[in-house]
Amino acid sequence: MPTSHPSLLILGASTRAAAASAIRAGFAPVCADRFGDEDLRRIATVVAVDNDLHRTLEAVKALPPMPWIYIGSLENDSKFIASVSERHPLFGNPREVLRKVRDPFWLERTLRTHDLPALRVRSVRSSDEGVQATSESWLLKPHRGGGGCRIAVWSGQTLPTSERFYLQEQRLGTPMSALFIGRQDAVELIGVCEQLIGPTAGAPTEFGYAGSIGPIAVSDRTRELLQRLGGTLTREAQLRGLFGIDFILADDIPWLVELNPRYTASVEVLERALGRALLAEHASACGHRTATVRERPAPSRIVGKQIVYATKDLTAPPLDRLFEADGHAPESPLIADIPASGSRIAAGWPICTVFAESETLTGCRERLAARAQMVTQFRVL
Repeated sequence: MPTSHPSLLILGASTRAAAASAIRAGFAPVCADRFGDEDLRRIATVVAVDNDLHRTLEAVKALPPMPWIYIGSLENDSKFIASVSERHPLFGNPREVLRKVRDPFWLERTLRTHDLPALRVRSVRSSDEGVQATSESWLLKPHRGGGGCRIAVWSGQTLPTSERFYLQEQRLGTPMSALFIGRQDAVELIGVCEQLIGPTAGAPTEFGYAGSIGPIAVSDRTRELLQRLGGTLTREAQLRGLFGIDFILADDIPWLVELNPRYTASVEVLERALGRALLAEHASACGHRTATVRERPAPSRIVGKQIVYATKDLTAPPLDRLFEADGHAPESPLIADIPASGSRIAAGWPICTVFAESETLTGCRERLAARAQMVTQFRVL
């Protein structure tokens, strides 16, 4: 895919969204992920890899040097990130930052030190009778998690021996996310999104991620606490560029659930809603000054995305027909993450992602539901 734009290497589980952001920011994306979807191949150079990180490392080290970013859930493997960065300059947070912000105990200590809302966390064993005896509710969470996978309400269940877990206090409320950009001298709260979580949103698991809607207006109290959270975490961990926090909003208080020190799932939602090329701003915050930003007017609309999951094993239908018919630019479609027609999709795995825009939150939700149903009906046919 010859281009005069500077290349940007993007690695992670699913790179299509970041590739579209890269195009908005004036980059030519070079992507390696576990899906290699049809629409990704239309907008990016795709490097064939599998789920083995060692083989992925060999493949990307064979590429000519270029700046790179990681997306979910590579932040869980700081050694891999350090190895890739030996060949390709990293636009993002390095290994030493990840060791802090991906440690739930460091997060709790840091928030409490600065008098910010903090959920309690603790280590866990299968025989932890002290936790089982209390009436309080705890969530069992993996240290190397992502997308809400493998999270469960703690009831003393037997733990897998192949993975480390911890407990986090469960707080009821609305699942939300906030996106920030950390610069050398300041941190900006870009926007807040409501998260679509669990089976009621179509996710296959109780705490699974199914999408985002935003930007969401929050109270002055909530915004002030979010700005303090972002500023404190940026200073204490030396965060740079885009990063997000997931939180539970209860009585206007944002209770931080986790910090994602990278491009997050809500970036493309806020880009489309606000008219900003956020990967260009991310590159600038990380010291890159040559990205060509494509200016766009801010539409001042609510934008939503929803992942449509398979409820049973199926063969992917030719969803590219819907993609071709939607009439939108390839980097801003109404349907995305399109698998190759005829490929097998296991129950619980994503079929595709749909998007909607509206002037109201309710209207956006309704349009998302209608487009998700359109995909479901299309595959039934």
